[in-house]
Amino acid sequence: MLHSSCGFMGAINKSSTILLVSIFILLLIIPTSVSSMTTEQTPTNYTAQYSLLDQTLTVFIQPSLYIYYSNQSHAIPQDSNYTNFITPQAVQPIADTILEVTKDLPHPEEQFADAVLSLVHQIPYNITGAKFPVETLVDNQGDCGALSLLAASIMKAGGLDVVLIKYTGSNFAHMNVGVNLPGKPVYTSLFFSSTSMEYDNKTYWTAEATPEINWRVGDQSPSLANAITEIIPIEESEQESPGQISCSLSSLEPSNISLDVSSGPMEANRSLMISGSTEPAMPNNTVTLYFDCGNAIDYVKTATDENGTYAYLWNFTSDGTYYIRASFSGNATFAGADSKPVAVFIGPPSLLQFQTQSYNYFFGVPIGDVAIRPYIGVKDYLNTPIESNMSFSYIFSVLSTGHASPDVQVKNVTIPGSQYTIRDRSRTLQVVQVPPKTVTIPENVPQGLQPLALPEDFNQTINSQFCFILQKQPEGNYTFNAQGLDSYDLNVLKENSSSTAFFNATDGIAESTWYKVTTTSSQNDIIADLQNVDGATVQSMSAPQNRQIVMLVANNVDCAVVLKDFQVNSGAIPVDPTPETVHQLPAPPKSLVPFALAVVIIAAVLIVTGVIIDVQKSRRRSKA
Repeated sequence: MLHSSCGFMGAINKSSTILLVSIFILLLIIPTSVSSMTTEQTPTNYTAQYSLLDQTLTVFIQPSLYIYYSNQSHAIPQDSNYTNFITPQAVQPIADTILEVTKDLPHPEEQFADAVLSLVHQIPYNITGAKFPVETLVDNQGDCGALSLLAASIMKAGGLDVVLIKYTGSNFAHMNVGVNLPGKPVYTSLFFSSTSMEYDNKTYWTAEATPEINWRVGDQSPSLANAITEIIPIEESEQESPGQISCSLSSLEPSNISLDVSSGPMEANRSLMISGSTEPAMPNNTVTLYFDCGNAIDYVKTATDENGTYAYLWNFTSDGTYYIRASFSGNATFAGADSKPVAVFIGPPSLLQFQTQSYNYFFGVPIGDVAIRPYIGVKDYLNTPIESNMSFSYIFSVLSTGHASPDVQVKNVTIPGSQYTIRDRSRTLQVVQVPPKTVTIPENVPQGLQPLALPEDFNQTINSQFCFILQKQPEGNYTFNAQGLDSYDLNVLKENSSSTAFFNATDGIAESTWYKVTTTSSQNDIIADLQNVDGATVQSMSAPQNRQIVMLVANNVDCAVVLKDFQVNSGAIPVDPTPETVHQLPAPPKSLVPFALAVVIIAAVLIVTGVIIDVQKSRRRSKA
């Protein structure tokens, strides 16, 4: 953990310098408002405003980008890992906007770097540890490490050659940025001489990112003069970001992006089609699809066509729960946007089984139960708490996912019919006819695989019965679950009619069709209505409040269940998601004249006092 050691300059002995420093400090304490953060649950965007060379820079950050970086590893086993937090592509629009403002200034590289520092200095200091730049912008706080990583990322995105500088002392550690410029800085702050360090035959000027004062490139706190320094190069920084923030010196128009999930082509192996569009239609723009499986967040990029629509064939290899979201990073006219998240519950794949007279078998690698684990399926897909006396609703669809091509080439063989005789209890001979039978047998055995016998009840242990379950908890509230049950689980539920209300809705549910379920719990009972997209009731279910209600919706082998628009109605009027403001400019003071007048009066008093003291000292010396 790096802790900032930057303090203002130590005591200066000369009285004239004290007066100048006093005036300088007074000028630094113009009143400012405290940054505020709202707590909207589902913001459409995070927004922040910063002062940029007498203009206002507005930044928009999609929640998906923040969630992605928040879920990345923040471990720093060694100093070189700080490079992992440098993400220039994610903040490229900020750099481009600042470059547009500074490109025609007398010293564009230095003034670009100073503008970046000025922006970063507006973020409040707080000990946070290393964070990705997007996190620092949204959280609106950071320590020397987090703020330096943000500044370095923007500067690198703007084309500057930068490094990180780590300082260590007997009781502190600190970090700032080193900036390579064409020449010595010309805009350093009053009372500071430019400080630089040599690395790889290049000169890097110090750039302090913490907001203690308005540091400029070349400034360095005197408290760091004797610290041990280490240069951390950042050439190996992130080469690609899943998305970008959007920003502008003027207002950006809002945009929207949709996401839909459907079955893929029949010839595709274990896949689903993800599609959608931007509104307004924006052709040839990058769309990022995020896949959150709980353990990690992956992403892929696709693009809109000339009509602003996109489509991506998602091939997956594992069953389980995936949360999918589409994101558009925005452009010069429109702010970025996220789609609503969609939950996809992937069922187990089918298993090609062969038969003998006494058991079933398949071909696999002999590694015990691990070989059949992928074909058992997931038991628990979703668990969401629901308060009592509430209603909630959701929309779902059952989709075919196709099945993976088998590793074993097979052929069908017809076993001819036959007959045999038996003697019944009366000792009479009976002729039993065995009809012809067509069976599937392996044509070849792939290298590395061998026939493996399956448990006798294997097919009964597959978690293939997908159910939505509302279960009452001991404390009185409920949990809404999505589960894959096996045949044994299902039989237990059916037998426990005193505690479970079981409904088989599979006959009324067609694949690739959307259905809505609305569930209401009261003090006496639970009511669930299954409706089609036209609002017609497919099935109504009710049960006493002390029972759990189970709705079987699909056999999910080679299938997926998609859930979206999950909403809990607490009785309050629904509010559409809105942007969440994470940083805003302070309200300008009504007038600076009184403050400026006070500064002048105080400065005059200090000067007069200093003169009187000097005169008195001169008189004492004369008398002496």
